[in-house]
Amino acid sequence: MRSASPSCEGEAAVRLVFQVEALWDWLLRWKCIKHMPTTRYDYLQVEFAKALELARAVDTDSRSASAELGRSAKAVLTVAANLVGAEDSSLRNVLHYLDEADMRHVAEAMMFSAGFVDGTVDLRGGEGEGDPRGFGPNSREQQERWEEI
Repeated sequence: MRSASPSCEGEAAVRLVFQVEALWDWLLRWKCIKHMPTTRYDYLQVEFAKALELARAVDTDSRSASAELGRSAKAVLTVAANLVGAEDSSLRNVLHYLDEADMRHVAEAMMFSAGFVDGTVDLRGGEGEGDPRGFGPNSREQQERWEEI
């Protein structure tokens, strides 16, 4: 899946919330994802700030937005919001809330946002020892995507 975000961080955030099915369903149910039609194409916009506000609201009603979202999904939402700049908190504050599956998605998103497009850490960018520059598939793909914008 590719997002229309011009940054690796924004794309990683959208990929992250999409991979956590409970969170994606919650975002849809609470109208935190908007359909944005344009003349050339349509796209979906995730409203991270609104989602965080709903997820953190203190409400005693068991049907509230905050009550419907589990601790791990809230932590994933916080990480994704951090990636797009809608939140400013430390990963350390939510790390212990993540379950194993969500932790894997978060780790992949962090690497993706750092430019490792295939989600692997390869200091040479996927090239062999003979390429001293380290311009491999990851760095080339990222550069090509920036040129498209």
